[in-house]
Amino acid sequence: MIAWPNTVLLTGPRTIVVDPGYQTQGDMLAGALAAHGVDVADVHLALATHLHSDHVSALPQLGAVELVVHRDELGTPHAIRLRGARDDARITELSGSRGEVCPGIRWIHTPGHTPGHVSYLVDTDRGLVAIAGDTLGPRPEWFEDMRLPEGFPEREAHLEAFRLISGERPRLVIPGHNPSIAPGADAAT
Repeated sequence: MIAWPNTVLLTGPRTIVVDPGYQTQGDMLAGALAAHGVDVADVHLALATHLHSDHVSALPQLGAVELVVHRDELGTPHAIRLRGARDDARITELSGSRGEVCPGIRWIHTPGHTPGHVSYLVDTDRGLVAIAGDTLGPRPEWFEDMRLPEGFPEREAHLEAFRLISGERPRLVIPGHNPSIAPGADAAT
């Protein structure tokens, strides 16, 4: 498993960051955005698949941003420990099993890795992209094969999440770690 998480930049009517990543020396998130011609002041919305520190501790680099996260995630021990990283954020809570964040971006509740884990479904010019977070870790081929080893933690919840994501028929799936998966294709893009 690749230790560094994937951060996704969505551009269009709004500039959105999904899973801002680790807080590091040198503000890597701000630097990566600048390399793509985006100033942190241009980002007004951050989406969290879940609140593990490797996915959201860089959130303060975005300033007073709106953070979208599932309600079931906010009371977890890891989220409580990370509260300081969320101090400047305005929290928008998701609840239930699915919904829309804004036009072109939907979400589905995919617990297993954490109780409030969600996956985001983004309509693009090239088709649907699923940002699946850590639902797919640590081995992407498990998702492709729709199987998990016996005894895997929260195995049935993960398998149900696999089915939910697959049922949306995404052209591309972006896991929380590891390269993207193009379901049904011979090679990932």
